[in-house]
Amino acid sequence: MKKAISITLVIIWMIIVFLFSSQIGDDSQVTSGNTIRKIITFLNNDIDRVRLEEIVEFLQPFTRKLAHFTLYTLGGILIFNMFNCFKLQKNKKIICSFLTGALYASTDEIHQLFVPGRSGMIKDVLIDSLGIITGILIYIIVINLIKFIFKNRLKT
Repeated sequence: MKKAISITLVIIWMIIVFLFSSQIGDDSQVTSGNTIRKIITFLNNDIDRVRLEEIVEFLQPFTRKLAHFTLYTLGGILIFNMFNCFKLQKNKKIICSFLTGALYASTDEIHQLFVPGRSGMIKDVLIDSLGIITGILIYIIVINLIKFIFKNRLKT
């Protein structure tokens, strides 16, 4: 059951990434721009409209790359969790998880070549792959921390 849920979560994550990547360039920029606007106006409700747009324009490239990294960090967690359900050595789980995530990032960028207003960029594959590695590391650290805590509680 755990295996089926883990695989399903990875598939759902892949579908979400695919849907984001399917947005035409203008729609994608509007989505990220609106997200930035909401955050900035939440933090500073009195901000001048012109200043708000300057901030949005300045933050948009960074925000879009951060979204790539964050989405693929989640992917790294989910993919490693999936491979953790199989009887593999830890190193093989890590390698398989990274390769799966990096391969998906590559195919996602190829997919974007066919979406109007979008482009496939090697830089994005590298950012996505760094996210995958980060997700794997977060998973390993959290699991080891949980094991450490429970191991020490059992001793006392």
